[in-house]
Amino acid sequence: MSSIRNNFFYKTLLTISSYIIGFVTFPYISRILGVDGIGIVNFVDNSVGYFILFASMGISILGTREIASTKADQTRRNRVFSNLLGLNILFTIITLIIYLGLISLVPRFSQNVEMFYIGAAKIVATVFLVEWFFTGLENFRYITIRSITIKILYVIAIFLFIKEKDDYMLYFALSVGSVIINALVNIIYASKFVKINPQALFSMRYLKENVTLGLYSIMTSMYITFNVMFLGLHTDNTQVGYYTTAFKLYIIMLGIFSAFTSVTMPRISSMLAQGKHKDFSQIVAKSFEGIIKFIFPLILCGTILAPQIIFVISGAGFEGAIVPMRIIFPAALPVGIAQVFAIQVLIPMKRDKILLTASIVGASVSLIANIVLVPHLEAVGSAIVTLMAESIVTLTYLLYILRKRIVKIPFRTIGTSLLHSIPPILVCIACSYGISNPFICIATAIVIGGGIWIATNFKTLREYLS
Repeated sequence: MSSIRNNFFYKTLLTISSYIIGFVTFPYISRILGVDGIGIVNFVDNSVGYFILFASMGISILGTREIASTKADQTRRNRVFSNLLGLNILFTIITLIIYLGLISLVPRFSQNVEMFYIGAAKIVATVFLVEWFFTGLENFRYITIRSITIKILYVIAIFLFIKEKDDYMLYFALSVGSVIINALVNIIYASKFVKINPQALFSMRYLKENVTLGLYSIMTSMYITFNVMFLGLHTDNTQVGYYTTAFKLYIIMLGIFSAFTSVTMPRISSMLAQGKHKDFSQIVAKSFEGIIKFIFPLILCGTILAPQIIFVISGAGFEGAIVPMRIIFPAALPVGIAQVFAIQVLIPMKRDKILLTASIVGASVSLIANIVLVPHLEAVGSAIVTLMAESIVTLTYLLYILRKRIVKIPFRTIGTSLLHSIPPILVCIACSYGISNPFICIATAIVIGGGIWIATNFKTLREYLS
């Protein structure tokens, strides 16, 4: 039990460090590069990320699962690692050929051809990142220490070298460089635990599973990574900058709750294995209560204080991100509910088909909505697409769970939780209209509104942390 607790600690520490580094670097970068520079970098990076999805397919999920089953068998571990690495290399080569071809064929890509060539290095480096190997071995201590160390070096490099608006290409190169360094360190350190078996390197043993899990990952990314690429292809760097700024703030808010759902999943899996269905239902009910108590006031307060938050985080020139932020923030509610359904219910119960079905439905809605909305509404359209796709995925989960009567959703507690959200929301409204300085406005809202919320929900918080 202590080792699991330690793994949770390291995983939480890594998540928190990512948010801290984001808060430290993003205000600086957004002010130096401006909305156009941010838009160019995010368009290229998200486009590269989409190709990485095809190169990696389901290797992250598949690798973690398969390596975890080989801990006591070194020979099998060597073979499985070689199988998966070779499969990843093969898919990466195919993807890289297509990627390099599209750089010259797609006008929007060729406009930033140098950056896309730099991005090719990221695609190659991702093969040797083998994060799935260390996750399968549950070596979270190494993952956390290595990641935080390289991130600190990355932050130092940003403040040392990014000085002008035209440094956007160097900024992207630094982010790619951090991936390359991670990959080099990982593949060298992995040699202590595994040896490559040349005969098993290009085996097709896991081809079907890799494609199946990869399809799930790609479908899910349709309303995340694909949105940015589609927006960039049909608008300009400014609109991409507006949307990605709003989306990053949304992801930071959502990540706080994600840490809770990911931590509780192993415990729920254990409960189901032991037949403790009553305890399982209780912890799921507690999660739903937490969503309403925690995410609902954050959504409303973030929506109310959107102009102040955008100015404090990004500075002047990002006013166009305010409306997308106000549209995309409510998506945190269906996503929070979806995380409970997926991470705490469906994955532990091995209901993989409904996960894939929901991702296909969400991707289909995202694709159609992108085609219809983005050419006319631009960044605002992308925000609407995200909200629609996330909502339809959650609705798919909800209909399945209600039909199968897997868990009982505690609708009665929702009303009480909503009432507890009213005081901090009123504080945010008062600060928004009564305090002109955005820094003081946000600080006051956090101190007073947050203090009231903690006092109101102190008993619930104590139960979660116990």
